[in-house]
Amino acid sequence: MKKYIVFVAVLLVAMATTPGCKKFLDTESPTRESGASFWKTRADAERFTNNLYGEMADILLNNSFFLAAEFRCGLYRQTRVYPRDYFDWFPVNNIKSIVYGNNYWNGFFHFDRLIDWNPYFKIIQSAGILIDRAPGVPDSELSPEEKKQYVAEGVFVRNFCYFLMVRLYGDVPYYTKPYFDKVIGRSNFVEVLNQCIAELDKYKNDLPWSYPDPRKRAVRPTVGTMYALMMHMNMWNAGFDDLNRGKYHEHAAALFKEFEGKNNGTYRLLTTAEFTRLFRGGSEEGLFEFSQNVNYGELRGLGYQYLNDNVIRGGYDRPYLYLQKKFLEKMYPLSDPDKRRDIWFDGNMMSESRGEFLKFSGNRGSGSGYDGSLIVFRLADMYLLAAEANAELGSDRSEEAIRLLNVIRGRAEAPAYSGVTQRDLQDAIYWERTKELMGEGHYFYDLVRTKRILNSEYCAFPISQPAFQRGAWTWPITEEALKNNPLMRLNEYWR
Repeated sequence: MKKYIVFVAVLLVAMATTPGCKKFLDTESPTRESGASFWKTRADAERFTNNLYGEMADILLNNSFFLAAEFRCGLYRQTRVYPRDYFDWFPVNNIKSIVYGNNYWNGFFHFDRLIDWNPYFKIIQSAGILIDRAPGVPDSELSPEEKKQYVAEGVFVRNFCYFLMVRLYGDVPYYTKPYFDKVIGRSNFVEVLNQCIAELDKYKNDLPWSYPDPRKRAVRPTVGTMYALMMHMNMWNAGFDDLNRGKYHEHAAALFKEFEGKNNGTYRLLTTAEFTRLFRGGSEEGLFEFSQNVNYGELRGLGYQYLNDNVIRGGYDRPYLYLQKKFLEKMYPLSDPDKRRDIWFDGNMMSESRGEFLKFSGNRGSGSGYDGSLIVFRLADMYLLAAEANAELGSDRSEEAIRLLNVIRGRAEAPAYSGVTQRDLQDAIYWERTKELMGEGHYFYDLVRTKRILNSEYCAFPISQPAFQRGAWTWPITEEALKNNPLMRLNEYWR
């Protein structure tokens, strides 16, 4: 399949910037690469598009993107049964030691890949090619509506990659044309996400609400996926653009209200009895996910399996890590019932040496044989983002925030919210997200965008305000990005 696609040698490898010189990036189009036959049939468009998702899965399942988001400045500590250096470094935000440490485990989990943004730009360029070429497929092969759908998928992929990069690196170079032909520097990430939101909103209705083929459910984007991504982008910007904070919260809340009104049963929250099916993938709660099915030879590697089989549960029936009791008690007061506590933890959950985290235990296999989807967005996540947005808009929106919060609590058979102040409500929603989405790669980013990462009440090792302002929440960027690009700069905190 990849013979149909030529990815550029990628970004920031400019030959020259003066007129008449060799272009910044030389690009061979897929049409020229594969002959005149390409972009002539429905199969061409489908192969190209499927490859985009395969490339994204290769990035996210072959490095520690989701693992890092769970453990950095997080709730976990080592048990010292089988100590790993990086589990000392992650909590204290010692990213340089993680990235540049010379030990087997560091290399095995590919933390070093998180400093390289080139793979994302390869996908962004290919998404641009899809947007550019799909409309040219003959009408006898694709209807106008189908062409719009492929274009909208390219728009989703491009903007999803920018969202991932913003959360990793902050400011990023922002390309929208299919072929990168000039040197550019990094753009302010709030402005980048604002442009992404506008583009997603323009194209969101060109995607279907569902696909006739059940194998595409949640692994190909829908209208619902676009709503989820736009909500996340708004909530991220709300944490960094103080002057427009209310605008972002209002937009996120309005997006969910619009989604909820149009949903018509396509998506639903699964019952607690169905949780195993949720993480197997393709459920009615899933909005976007990367599948890994051993029966189809999908063995990319890292997903939930390390958290599920090798970390919390550990070898020889001993976990490598434990969830700190202080934070578990905030999430799961012992006096309150909660089905998630009953299902996702064993009876030793408060123990610092014996507790097991069983959330993903219904997924077969471990290591490269892990079988099950890696959930990126799901409906419960949207409910809680909308609850947060409404709670941030003031007391006159508290009723709606509480309604949304209680939908998730009700599913878990947990007590309805009973706080008093607006801050009580905001904190209740934050902790609800922490426990509902634990292990799914949201924890660190929620800490960052809400600025709770500055406060020891919410994380074990907070970042100081000056360090945060200098970019301590980002990842370093490889120095390769500086080559032949006088406009490029690295993240200040990690220099």
